[in-house]
Amino acid sequence: MESITSQSFYLPVLVVAATFFFILRLQKWQSRSQSQSLRPPSPPGLPIIGHLHLLTDMPHHSLAQIAHKLGPIIHLRLGRVPTVVVSSAHLAKLVLKTHDHVFASRPQLISAQYLSFGCSDVTFSPYGPYWRQARKICVTELLSSKRVSSFQLIRDEEVNRLLRSVSAQSGSEINLGELFFTLANDILCRVAFGKRFKEESGEGQKRHLVGVLTETQALFAGFCLGDFFPDWKWVTSLSGYTTRLTRNLEDLRAVCDEIIREHEEEKVKGSSSSTAGKEDFVDVLLRVQQRDDLEVPITDDNLKALVLDMFVAGTDTSSATLEWTMTELARHPMVMKKAQEEVRNIVSSSTGSKFEESHLPHLRYLKAVIKETMRLHPPVPLLVPRESMEKCNLDGYEIPAKTRILINTYAIGRDPKSWENPLEYNPERFMDVDIDAKDQDFRFLPFGGGRRGCPGYSLALATVEIALARLLCHYDWALPQGVGADDMDLSEIFGLATRKKTAIVLVPTVNPQYEFKG
Repeated sequence: MESITSQSFYLPVLVVAATFFFILRLQKWQSRSQSQSLRPPSPPGLPIIGHLHLLTDMPHHSLAQIAHKLGPIIHLRLGRVPTVVVSSAHLAKLVLKTHDHVFASRPQLISAQYLSFGCSDVTFSPYGPYWRQARKICVTELLSSKRVSSFQLIRDEEVNRLLRSVSAQSGSEINLGELFFTLANDILCRVAFGKRFKEESGEGQKRHLVGVLTETQALFAGFCLGDFFPDWKWVTSLSGYTTRLTRNLEDLRAVCDEIIREHEEEKVKGSSSSTAGKEDFVDVLLRVQQRDDLEVPITDDNLKALVLDMFVAGTDTSSATLEWTMTELARHPMVMKKAQEEVRNIVSSSTGSKFEESHLPHLRYLKAVIKETMRLHPPVPLLVPRESMEKCNLDGYEIPAKTRILINTYAIGRDPKSWENPLEYNPERFMDVDIDAKDQDFRFLPFGGGRRGCPGYSLALATVEIALARLLCHYDWALPQGVGADDMDLSEIFGLATRKKTAIVLVPTVNPQYEFKG
């Protein structure tokens, strides 16, 4: 009897408990379902690694393929990092303009924590007072139009060195990839540090500078698994990456300290190399560092980070753009002929014997050629990652705070909804419309956009434009014997900038009517 009474008592309790548990589970399921519906579409993932297995050595390609299947906004879990990838001009505008204040910060990538001296450069520093001040200094002091113009002599000298090398090999096959990389490094090194990247003398200090900066570029371009597992410090240490970063950071300190000491000694001596109009970036920052109106003091490490940022950000991107442009011109001889005629007509109608920087504003077609090249071969196909600072609604989808944002400019530049015949190389598409390289049109973002856009675009374009104009003016170009336009390898290497996997090799011939005599 007691047993029956006990059962009759517990049975209703169990029923109520089961019902209550079911209601809780149902509410949790409905909440999760609602959350899933607000999140961008996502492909199937794996435990622990999430969607990392979907990325290839060409991540902009694989992400574009996923977007082609799921749409222009996708959600990925890369390791332990929630990531949203946008692949359309409309969504890029929402991120870079409409909600720019939300997506204005950066994730703290491991390489930047070391090589940017605690993420204290313009590219990787988190959004806040220090970043605003650093960017203002870069825009008004380092990269103003007046400052960029003051480096004209450096560009002229280094491009002339390039032309002398080409003239010496007239009629022979020449590796333009190597020449463009040397040109970009020499110009940026002189602009930033007051030294040429490589010296014929081969002095020990110069060799050390080359080795250290080359390793820095390689580390910034490398893949770090620890960036996708920020809570697991052992992942980075186990790979040996931390050891390389630590060693390179020590070398960077030594090299930069020596360069800063030389500049300070020259200033004390009153050396002409530091006079107004001839200052390099180190000179400028040493002067700015002494100002009493700074909101945030600039330490020596901050100074090093800002100078290195200008050098690292500008070298690969400029050389890659030069290489891709000459590749496309070689593949499209009628486009090359039209560009050459424009440059040579300007020289013929001027009093000088060579193309000068003052002629650049008249190059409508060559500028269109460069833009079309950057559309098909963006220097940075995945813009530097952003990080949401708060929850945001993006085109109907909920983006939580601390979400990493990737903008695939490679996919945007090849989007048939934005471009007619997007895979066709056609510079004329930029002749009839005024599309600026500086984020005025979100279909075309070679230098990013919004408040975190690249401030060095004018310096980069000045180098690219004057080098191409003179190469096209003074030489006729042909493919090596037996190589046709369709034989050219267009495969890429992903890094700081997306470069050609196989360097471009062409045969220059001096044009007697426009022979270079520099």
